[in-house]
Amino acid sequence: MLGSRKYSLSVVAAVAMLVTSCSSGEDGALPAYAIERMVYEDVLVVEGQTESVNAVTISCPPDVDGTIISIVESGTLVKEGDVVCVIEDVNIANEYEELTLELESAYAELEKLNASQRLETALLDAQVRNNDAETMLAGFDSIQMVYMSPVERRTKELQLERARIERERLLKKVDATKVMQKTDVMRIEKRIQRIKRRLSTEKERKESLTLRAPKDGIAVRSKRWPWGNETWIIGDNVWDGRAVVTMPDFDSIKVVLYVQETDYKRLHMGDSVMYTFDAVPGNRGWGRITKMAAVGMARTEGSQVKTFEVEASIDSLMQPVEPGLSARCHIYMEHIEDKIVVPTISVFDKDSLKVVYVKKGRKYEPREVKLGIGSPKMTIIDNGLEPGEQIALIRPKEK
Repeated sequence: MLGSRKYSLSVVAAVAMLVTSCSSGEDGALPAYAIERMVYEDVLVVEGQTESVNAVTISCPPDVDGTIISIVESGTLVKEGDVVCVIEDVNIANEYEELTLELESAYAELEKLNASQRLETALLDAQVRNNDAETMLAGFDSIQMVYMSPVERRTKELQLERARIERERLLKKVDATKVMQKTDVMRIEKRIQRIKRRLSTEKERKESLTLRAPKDGIAVRSKRWPWGNETWIIGDNVWDGRAVVTMPDFDSIKVVLYVQETDYKRLHMGDSVMYTFDAVPGNRGWGRITKMAAVGMARTEGSQVKTFEVEASIDSLMQPVEPGLSARCHIYMEHIEDKIVVPTISVFDKDSLKVVYVKKGRKYEPREVKLGIGSPKMTIIDNGLEPGEQIALIRPKEK
């Protein structure tokens, strides 16, 4: 496999050098390309980076927009539970503080209500006891009612009846007051419970801003942007879902590439990939495209240019590699033997036809050709050219 790849690349390089200058004439000196049968390869070279297949990603919690105030150095050996990053979110901190003050205020309001109710209950109890005392005194006088005149006796009876009615009214007021007091207390207690639940949630959110290692291993700062090489540093703004720290698994490695939209459209699942690594000269690897993102991402805010994340396997390597290495990825989208292949720039449009300009003596004549598959660099000619002919790489002047 390695030998065939070297052969294909060398053929493409040799063909690219077969450009000669035609003799000068009325068309002037034009660069020309010599036709021959060769291997057609459509190869896209993209920069990528090695990553662990089974890496554990430690991300910024949901609904967070904060600032990194502490983060572990890349390559640090950590234990399960160790702090690897601390994020500060002003909104969460303010919300937690406001809820704490609101809870304290609710407790103070409850205590004030309880004190007020105790006073109200004491006053009602005093009124009931006072009424009982008056009724008792009136009862003593009733013993002498047999010696009273009818008018005096009737007056005393009415006084006793009035005391009884007042006592019933006071007892009903006591019962009603207890119900209202209980309702007022329940209202504030429910409010306190709501605040406590919200405060518990905000406490969990606040504690979640301290990111901890889920297992023993090596911690590595994640990249700020998927397509860049800069990692997170103290003071960076980070938000929900962004990977902050990664704990790679060194036993299984893949390559992640970020491809521009125009090149992405040319790729296919299963395309072969050959890797080279600047950090490990002479080392090569081979694999295939295994995953292609369906949705692209803008490289900068407001940009119309999108990049797509592509993953490729590493099926074989001359030497082992670690996560985090830059990899130059040669993606082989087509490989066809024994074809006439010309530079794409040598094919022109003429009267709705595809033509090339074939050298005839000191002149160039347009000739219709049938195109096969092609790339921005090279195109297969299925019909219209023969080996040994030469074509212009620049459109000659029309006569």
